[in-house]
Amino acid sequence: MVEKNGLKLPKKRVELTTAQKEVSHLISNEFLTIKQIAQRRNCSLQAVYKLIKQIKKKGFLDKGLNKVEKVESTFSQKDVRLHGQELNIKILLQDNKYQELLEKSNTLFLDGNTIRLYKNSVEIYSGQSFYGKSGGESEKKSLEYLQRFIHRLEHDLKIILIKPRARNIRIVNQHYARGDSEICENALEEKNRVWIYAEEDGKLAFITDDSFGFREDETVHPKTAKPDRKAVDKQVNDWRLNNPPTQSQLAKIQAETSHNLNILTNVVSEQVKMVSGLPMTLNQLERQIKSHLKLIQEYRKENKLWRKSETKRIKEELKYGKQTDLDKWSK
Repeated sequence: MVEKNGLKLPKKRVELTTAQKEVSHLISNEFLTIKQIAQRRNCSLQAVYKLIKQIKKKGFLDKGLNKVEKVESTFSQKDVRLHGQELNIKILLQDNKYQELLEKSNTLFLDGNTIRLYKNSVEIYSGQSFYGKSGGESEKKSLEYLQRFIHRLEHDLKIILIKPRARNIRIVNQHYARGDSEICENALEEKNRVWIYAEEDGKLAFITDDSFGFREDETVHPKTAKPDRKAVDKQVNDWRLNNPPTQSQLAKIQAETSHNLNILTNVVSEQVKMVSGLPMTLNQLERQIKSHLKLIQEYRKENKLWRKSETKRIKEELKYGKQTDLDKWSK
């Protein structure tokens, strides 16, 4: 109650304008900076400061807050930011009121989102960002918000969009961004943004983006953005935690390994040749030994025959009284 001319009058209710509500939402829910808000609303920094001053004056923001950057956020810049969501929703039930609204305008701006109206469907271009430690956590927050927002949209447009077991909602686009990205930082140092296109369909799948000063890398493929985010984070964490060799180091290791392998191959080859030639050498040696043994046996046989013949001759000479020179036998 306020007093005027001695009378107590009800205190006038303070409300925010549409622009003030939008800026308040961007500060309180999305934790954007003044520069980011200006970019989002496509206006000047001075216009944003003016709106913030008006919001503070109405008591919807702390008056001690001089800059938006001082607003304490509940997320880390390294969290996964899910944004850029686009939904295509088939209308399950409508009446003439919706068609009347459609004839007046086919575009709505609600809670920072852009809604395009069609005869039998609705498209939602989300202006929200959802943060989480993983893509799954960010997605969970976005689905909770979208469910509330779609119910609100049903009420405003007098249509039915959600029904149990109905398969009429399709997310056609969404981006998963990781802030303070080493990949983006390296790309900035090289003064070259990274753009990667999917081999299966040629669509853009991965980019680096520093448009808001977050130094983000984003997975943006319409179908595989979420699993791509998980795969990229897995590789980045491997680089951070395990410090694997670089491509040049791997090439050097490969060259050294190939060289050492060639040396080892040559050594083994020589050993194989030596081992493979050993049986032939042994066979030759065996034949030589057998040949020598055969000669020895022949010499022994001849010696026996000669000794036998000489013994017989001497006995005959002694028998018939013939003188025999025995000196040579005594020597």
